[in-house]
Amino acid sequence: MCVFTRWDLEKGKQTFALCVKMGFLLNTIVTSVIIDMFSKCGRLEDSVRLFEEIKECDSVVCNSMISSYAWHGFAYDSMHFFASMFRESIMPTEFTLTSALSTASALLPVEQGTQVHSLVIKMGMETDSFVASLLIHVYAMFGSVNSALQIFAIMAVRDIISWNTVIVGLCCNGRLIETLMTFKKLLTEGPQPDETTLLEVLLACNYGGFIDEGSNIFSLMEKEYGVRPRDEHYVCIMEMMSRAGKLEEVFEIIRTMSYEPSSLVWGAILGSCDVHGDLRFTEMVAETLMELKPESSLPFLVLARTYEADKRWESLIKVRRAMKERGVKGDIDCSWIGFIISFSPIYSPGFRYTSTEMGPCCAWITFILVPVDDITLLRLRHHFVLLEPIQWKVESFLKDTFFL
Repeated sequence: MCVFTRWDLEKGKQTFALCVKMGFLLNTIVTSVIIDMFSKCGRLEDSVRLFEEIKECDSVVCNSMISSYAWHGFAYDSMHFFASMFRESIMPTEFTLTSALSTASALLPVEQGTQVHSLVIKMGMETDSFVASLLIHVYAMFGSVNSALQIFAIMAVRDIISWNTVIVGLCCNGRLIETLMTFKKLLTEGPQPDETTLLEVLLACNYGGFIDEGSNIFSLMEKEYGVRPRDEHYVCIMEMMSRAGKLEEVFEIIRTMSYEPSSLVWGAILGSCDVHGDLRFTEMVAETLMELKPESSLPFLVLARTYEADKRWESLIKVRRAMKERGVKGDIDCSWIGFIISFSPIYSPGFRYTSTEMGPCCAWITFILVPVDDITLLRLRHHFVLLEPIQWKVESFLKDTFFL
């Protein structure tokens, strides 16, 4: 029962009413599905109300509540509910642990993940491939790549999910050569790579500038691995080629595509081609992107930056005027930065945000915020940036101002 729209919510309510009439709510599996249904339809309060009214509660129902809180971004409530299971003498299952680990990797500090890891070991579930993969993901998310690799090394059975998880972790933490080495190890020891594997390896080649390796992997995708390239794969290879100035190769790839390039592909090319100062090429790509996605500010921003660098002031004014006349505005995005167990949202555009609220273990921080434009968003779309290890003392949090 996976529903998201208002129309489907009404159908879900009718099914719920039938379950009440038939007495099916005594079945905890049925109850857990209804809780999940309300949650995914944006009715978390109904999920909580139903949970409070049921008489029988087991790990199945608790799993749905943990996932429901996490689905709506209430990570602390999700972990608090997970801890309350032990007070009610409800033993978690592997599904409970995977829900808790998914929550820990989303918002909470790494200490929460290590506590769940300790519980996994105590319960003897470290051999479960899905649990182990989530542990790898949690440690990689917080930069503890060596801990993630240790878990991967002792796994008895490594499926494609575990291989992909460790490859993603290495790539996102900037260990690009190790990413390629792990991929080569997968080809000899592991299962057939899938589209996620190849996407992350292409990302590593893109970020590291490994043009030959990236081109070779991309050329073998369909022939050797049976994976048809999608927009994400084309974005990686074209961005890599554009940055290297191989514009002829970019057009050759476009000509050989089995479908018309999307705005995502043209945006990737545009986000890199202005680096080489090829004005004619930049204008052509920008015009194409304007036709495909008129509401995007990316082509206007790139053209404005290119004209400004070339001192073509009249063209710069025309671009800004056209952007204003069309009502195109730059994308506004937000990021989250957390210290210890307190999290503060970073919003753009640039303004000062100060909070004097105290978290459970540390104070909030004063931030100077900067706008995030389309180009930045494009390059951060497929990965996250982990700022490596700067150790801040808790007592310095209040007096320090960070510039992002």
